[in-house]
Amino acid sequence: MNLAPRSVSRPRPFRAVLCGVVCCLTACAADAQDKDRVQRAAGGNLVKNWLRRQDKDGDQKIAKAEATGLMKANFARNDKDDNGFLDQQELLDLAKRLARVGDRTNTPNRRRGITDAQLLARVPEGVVVEPNIAYRPGDSKSWRLDLARPKERGDQPRPAVVFIHGGGWRNGDKRTGYFLQGSLDYASQGYVCITINYRLVDEAPFPACLEDCKCAVRWLRAHAEKYNIDPDRIGGYGNSAGAHLVSLLGLVEKSAGLEGDGPHRDQSSLLQAVCCSAPPTDFTLWPLLSRFGRQGGLLAGPEETLEKRAERASPVSYARADAPPFLVVHGTTDSTVPIAHGDQFVKALRDAGAKDVTYLRIDRAGHGVFNQHAKKTHAAMKSFFARTIGEQAK
Repeated sequence: MNLAPRSVSRPRPFRAVLCGVVCCLTACAADAQDKDRVQRAAGGNLVKNWLRRQDKDGDQKIAKAEATGLMKANFARNDKDDNGFLDQQELLDLAKRLARVGDRTNTPNRRRGITDAQLLARVPEGVVVEPNIAYRPGDSKSWRLDLARPKERGDQPRPAVVFIHGGGWRNGDKRTGYFLQGSLDYASQGYVCITINYRLVDEAPFPACLEDCKCAVRWLRAHAEKYNIDPDRIGGYGNSAGAHLVSLLGLVEKSAGLEGDGPHRDQSSLLQAVCCSAPPTDFTLWPLLSRFGRQGGLLAGPEETLEKRAERASPVSYARADAPPFLVVHGTTDSTVPIAHGDQFVKALRDAGAKDVTYLRIDRAGHGVFNQHAKKTHAAMKSFFARTIGEQAK
């Protein structure tokens, strides 16, 4: 079956909803703002704005008497020739310094995972963890996973769960939050689990992140005998950016050309069950899509092909009748990934004929819906995986 992205009819959300939409995940928005500052400084737009507001006599310089606010407070520092004026070159130098400071200040701490020793100290009784396994050769430090499994091998092959961290495709780590704790919990319940890192956007734009996740799943299948895994019972969980990736792992077949150049190409990268919370599923729903396409963005590349890249990266483009079981969790007041993403993804799956789609649409819940409503959502995921892949997990 050819599962290359195809045109999907998507009803647009109401304008009133879109007016309140944060156009990308928080970290992506911060990066776009940083890039904007650099571009404005380089082009002299900041200088033009300063002159427009403070150059009262129109001589294309700001005199000390004309300066206001921080420009006035730091006038002597910026007046390099000490002539009582800030000319255009001095203003441009200031703009560039501010841009560099902004970049340093807003540069995210990409990885905040705990050390191997800290990880091993958290391992519950009856579970074995193998940390920082390279799932493919190469120079990237992102190509690592942690594997958690029951200490006892078991008589029958075990189901597996892949945990994929969020963080706006530019932050996050396999050892943070529920991505780590979930892997340990499910290993205690009889599953073999991996939690993976993948290339973030400062290394490469889409599809690098998906190619890495696909490679990690293929690695898991290639090592199924070693870890006593049933290769036909592999599920996955992700939140936010991780939900986007895990959804694609459930839907995107080899024919789409998104496997990447990693090893184990004889193995499938598809999942048999997917739980996704707060999933970005259709990039065309964001009114300022161009921010994703800028340098350093998830969809960086030529403007003229941005919409095609957006559709290629959108899980909704791959909705199909033979989709695996999905559990979709979304909050109605999510201001980071609007509820329209969950609504339209579920509709697209059902319209395509998918037979097993469960939707937890939680009123007045925000972007942290999965952990904020843990009593409901964690139990739902446990039941979902037990029903779809985990029978006789112990």
